[in-house]
Amino acid sequence: MLPADLPTVSDVALLEEIAASEAQLRVVQAWVIRLAGEAGVRSRPELGDEGLSRSQNFTSPVALLANVTGASAKECKARLELGKRLRGEVLLGGGEGPAPFPLVSEALDSGDLPIEAATTIVKRCTELADRGCAPDVVAGAEETLVDKTLSCHFSADETARMAIHLRDVLDPDGAEPRDEVHQQLRFLTIGQSPDGMIRGKFALMPEQGGIWMSSLQAMQSPRVSGPRFMEEGDYVTADDRTSAQKNADTITELIARAAGAEDMPRINGATTTLNVHVTLADLEAGRGVGYIDGLDEPVPASTVAQLRCSSPMAVTLFGDRGEVLFHGKTKRLFTAAQNRALAARDGGCVWPNCDRPPSYCETHHVDEWVSDDHPPGRTDIDNGVLLCHFHHSHLHKADWKLVMQGGVPHLIPPRWNDPEQAPIPTTRRRTITRPAA
Repeated sequence: MLPADLPTVSDVALLEEIAASEAQLRVVQAWVIRLAGEAGVRSRPELGDEGLSRSQNFTSPVALLANVTGASAKECKARLELGKRLRGEVLLGGGEGPAPFPLVSEALDSGDLPIEAATTIVKRCTELADRGCAPDVVAGAEETLVDKTLSCHFSADETARMAIHLRDVLDPDGAEPRDEVHQQLRFLTIGQSPDGMIRGKFALMPEQGGIWMSSLQAMQSPRVSGPRFMEEGDYVTADDRTSAQKNADTITELIARAAGAEDMPRINGATTTLNVHVTLADLEAGRGVGYIDGLDEPVPASTVAQLRCSSPMAVTLFGDRGEVLFHGKTKRLFTAAQNRALAARDGGCVWPNCDRPPSYCETHHVDEWVSDDHPPGRTDIDNGVLLCHFHHSHLHKADWKLVMQGGVPHLIPPRWNDPEQAPIPTTRRRTITRPAA
């Protein structure tokens, strides 16, 4: 089949060609693995300068293969390792001993076994052998894994999961030393990069990863809340975040909630505090930037406003002369009773089509709270709405506006969405009746 024929072939013919080509590719890859293994044996350290790689003026067989094939060092190393493990030991007379994994070798050479699956089976069986399991146990594990992979048409990922399970069934005591290795390998590094973003890397132990994963799934699942809003017209703003962006937002929300918890450690009697420096003129005008202690990259005025509105942490704003302009949660945050009332009224985030329940929402002042002497921004139920973190952040930056009419939050779309800018009631309270058309 030629590339020019592809647009005209049927779906069935296309899938058959993919399967046949994959089988042919596996045969070639298996031969490449064999060649790499032989090159590795001929380059073994005890041969010294007479070894293949050093005789060709390369420091290692990996460097030699990378030069010959043009493949990456990582790929060449993987080929060498699998090839040497499939090859029998070098005997005293220079011959080759019996293949340690004959079933894997046979299935690999025939093109039936994927390279990734073969690598996994050899790796897990080698672990069993290194742990002192009897040869017949290791051989039985190899047979089980190869047979299951071929008979059940497992993908390499499915083979990997089965191999881990079988390894731990045959050697349950091996989990303890692996856990000690995991203990030493865990880490988290974080810092500010030149572009202003905070970047990091981490490696978690299985139980730590389980906590992270289950927390992410719980907070991101639409099933944690009641019925969703249905779309009405074109005014709904879609949540177009990627999965990775949602993960970042969710982890941040979890940390911020924990930081504001009653049982969190206190420094000089105070809860976790975020210090932001901003000029009074920019604060009043709602423009400019603010600077967070410990970070060089500024944040926009919209972020400063959001932090002031309902950050789970205490937020202190300093003026351009170092004076405190605003501090923390004193006298301006909604009480627990008020939040319960808002939850009953709004049912969760008031943004249309958002399914976040009240427990995942922040309380937003419709008219901004400035001070106790600023009546329009009072901390009262008819001036508060519930918004999830995403839509709260979006509101401070978008052209959409929230207003209160008759004690009910209404969303005013921008003119490009609705030239009349007709207010849209957003509460989920079942007793609200919409005006007749």
